[in-house]
Amino acid sequence: MTKIAEVLSQPVTKKRGRKPKGDRPMTAAERAKASRDHRRFPMEGYSGKPISVMLSGDAHMALNDLIALYSDKSQKEIIDLALIHLLKLQPVTY
Repeated sequence: MTKIAEVLSQPVTKKRGRKPKGDRPMTAAERAKASRDHRRFPMEGYSGKPISVMLSGDAHMALNDLIALYSDKSQKEIIDLALIHLLKLQPVTY
């Protein structure tokens, strides 16, 4: 009887690993699809088109000034807003 009380009084260890998002763990195929989707569309509402550019010195300084001014936004958000604002000011002609 005392052995049962000792076992019941011991702290219960938690299971290892992250809890599943749904009612069951994802299969390997589901995890692979989720990973592909996350890489393709990292944020909701974005096309997922990656770009890589080298900014001029003036543009880099301007971006730094905008980052200091809008400290609650990321570089990506600032560049997005600047591009959209520029397009609204001057429609592109073909």
